[in-house]
Amino acid sequence: MSDVNLLLLIVLGTIALFVWNRLPLVVVAMGSALALYATGLQSLDQVFRGFGDPVVMFVASLFIVTAGLEAAGVTAWIGQQFERLVAGNPDKLLMVGMLAVAALCPLINASGAVGALLPVVMLMVVRLGAQPARFLLPMAFASGAGAHLALTGAPKNVLIADAAANYGPRAIGFFEFALVGIPMLAGTVVIVLLLGRRLVPERTAPSLPRDLSKHARTLVEQYRLAQDVFALVLAAGSPLIGKPVRDLGLPPDLSLIIVSDPEGVPRLEGVMGAGDRILLRGPPTTAADFARATGTRIRTVSDEEAAGKLINRAAGVAEVVIPQRSPLIGTRVFPGMVTRGGDLAVMAVQRRGDPLVGEVALEAGDHVLTQGSWSALLRNEARAGVLLVDRPDTVRRQLVPLGTGARAVLAIVLAMVTAIATGLLAPAVATVLAAGAILVLGLVTVEDAFRAINWTTVILIAAMFPLSTALVDTGAAQMVADRVVAVTGDGEPRLLLAIIFVLAVAMGIVVSNTATTMILLPITVMSAAAYGISPLPALMALSVATSASFLTPVSTTANTMVMGPAGFRFADYWPLGLPLTVWYFVVAVGLVPMIWRF
Repeated sequence: MSDVNLLLLIVLGTIALFVWNRLPLVVVAMGSALALYATGLQSLDQVFRGFGDPVVMFVASLFIVTAGLEAAGVTAWIGQQFERLVAGNPDKLLMVGMLAVAALCPLINASGAVGALLPVVMLMVVRLGAQPARFLLPMAFASGAGAHLALTGAPKNVLIADAAANYGPRAIGFFEFALVGIPMLAGTVVIVLLLGRRLVPERTAPSLPRDLSKHARTLVEQYRLAQDVFALVLAAGSPLIGKPVRDLGLPPDLSLIIVSDPEGVPRLEGVMGAGDRILLRGPPTTAADFARATGTRIRTVSDEEAAGKLINRAAGVAEVVIPQRSPLIGTRVFPGMVTRGGDLAVMAVQRRGDPLVGEVALEAGDHVLTQGSWSALLRNEARAGVLLVDRPDTVRRQLVPLGTGARAVLAIVLAMVTAIATGLLAPAVATVLAAGAILVLGLVTVEDAFRAINWTTVILIAAMFPLSTALVDTGAAQMVADRVVAVTGDGEPRLLLAIIFVLAVAMGIVVSNTATTMILLPITVMSAAAYGISPLPALMALSVATSASFLTPVSTTANTMVMGPAGFRFADYWPLGLPLTVWYFVVAVGLVPMIWRF
């Protein structure tokens, strides 16, 4: 069997396994690469060369940048603006959802944008009393157009730009993709608004997220943190300034809840300073006498104030339950004490719904409310002997917009985009430096960075490189290109773009758009060369075609991400996806050659 036939057999087998969908994508991709080595079509170095390609590093680093934006509360802030714009209107939610996802794509790529806004949209759907299906599918589809607004919108854009730089007359600019991306987005929004209500099937989501918007207020009421509670603020000259935190000298009928610094972070050790805030529980007259004696300002605490101080940018709370057989059973605790780790403070203890005052021995079933910095809460969330009611990270991402490090991460992202857009740095270098800066500044831990990377996407790209290379090396790409040119004959070059579009969409029904781009790139370049035209319009038509991944849930990561939360079935995508595909065909065949001349 000739090398070309052997390679085409491997390509067809790879596609068939993608369609079968019984094996993980990375297993199929790695299997195709190893098949090339086993048949002698590629050397061992060629098979694994993709793992060292700059494109792979670019994509992996982008996931870390996305994690930095989420950890710093940038996406939470976007969610708040989102909710303000929507104002409880479902149609506004649909419109704003699509535009917001598209706007985020150039910053954190398409899958990152959908991932960042998915919880925001799900929460607003819960507050509207609706089902997420109507909103999530248009949002996923809008990410296809948003991915075409800049080079960083999707991994395939980098592949297209790299091919243009290697085989074309010039590289494709950072924002040059937007020349067709904006019409793609406009058409998507119009089609969804006109046809979406009829074409998106009604599905019931298997589960909906908890709305934590009133979480702090609920905890304040449950633990009665504003009932007979008084806030004392240390003024300059107070005799308490300079004293150790645990040396307040409280009267017997006053109990300490917590001492916090002016930023709201619990002061667990050291001495007290001006502006520190002391929360006490007890009789009003005793609290007032203590305030006068210590030269502090005193005021009652409302539910709203207590909720605001409970969860803020610097600190948060964790509610834990003591389970049966916990080693903490019998441990003596009291409000205001510091936990054994030295980085959290106990605010309140509750047993069978009743708050406990003073020092108590923990029993199974007790609820303990602790407060500390967000980093301390995250460090302690896996502590043995307690069960978390709500993960601190989940609470922070919903309730704390633009938290610690937000300015730093925004500056890093701006510098990254500027460096890539101006050509100052190669995309891979700029994103690796941005990811490194986020790690160095401690905005994301190394462990969280590794968890943030979508390894399926990274390995898929790396493992598909040898297949793309083999298509060129064996002459298979040239053979397919010659046949494509033979079909078009001496006809209009737009016919070539139409064939490329149809091939890409057909493959995109069962194969991810990244894998489709990898396979069709050499065929597209060879076809343009054989036809005697510039490869730029052919490559941009391929880019538009691989963005038209609307017909199945496996075509893009974004499509897959919304399938479970919305309760979609495999066949739910094509009714709305088909008219969008037709619009993208018009853009690829009609508009692309008007911008990038043959």
